[in-house]
Amino acid sequence: MSDVIRLENISKQFGQIQALEDVSFAIEENEVLALVGDNGAGKSTLIKIISGVLQQTSGTVYVRGEPVELSDYNDAEERGIETVYQDLAIAPHRTVAENIFLGNELLSSGPLGKFFNFVDDDRMESEARELLARLELDLDPRSEVRNFSGGEQQSVAIARALQSDPNIVILDEPTSALSLDATQRVLDLIKRLNDQDVTIVLISHNLEAVFDVADRAAILSSGRLVGVEDLTDVTEDELVGMMMGRARTAAD
Repeated sequence: MSDVIRLENISKQFGQIQALEDVSFAIEENEVLALVGDNGAGKSTLIKIISGVLQQTSGTVYVRGEPVELSDYNDAEERGIETVYQDLAIAPHRTVAENIFLGNELLSSGPLGKFFNFVDDDRMESEARELLARLELDLDPRSEVRNFSGGEQQSVAIARALQSDPNIVILDEPTSALSLDATQRVLDLIKRLNDQDVTIVLISHNLEAVFDVADRAAILSSGRLVGVEDLTDVTEDELVGMMMGRARTAAD
């Protein structure tokens, strides 16, 4: 597989705090890569660099072989990278369609849209319905999001990220605080996205979920990369040991 993103010697400092130090690894096309580590390992800082929210102190990010400067969220989006953060940032009193197009509303044609910014609700509902069908999500685009379960709200947030048709989606703790059934529905959605050639970066403390959907795991500890492992070659206990900073040896 070819690399869609390659990180080379990424470091990030906040004053005297070294959040990341010389992190280097690649994300392969059409894989599900889990990014794991304890709290404070540097996972959130790293995904914010990839998504343009933060800029590295040193090192280089490559997207499809080209060195890039991701100075903001728009730079990442233009390169096909979307991120769904843990807080979701959904509008509960708005409909599914309105949430999917939140910040990117479709305007009416003609002078009403051009001069008065009238929103084309019918078109947004139609396109939202098509997107939900593609993702096999049985959600009414006209329903308010507050009426849905946590897992369904997570699915709406993921659908919103897919609205721009990215080929790389970063999911920050998508199963956090969900029931077992809701967690499985989100994991099934991740599998469907990957089947549609979307590369997924999954940040999760739920190692059972990681082993269910991910191909490989990049393990961070105290801002350093401990290793990148094929999940068919490592046990959960070994992964936990690496998250604690213990490099895996050949004997393992």
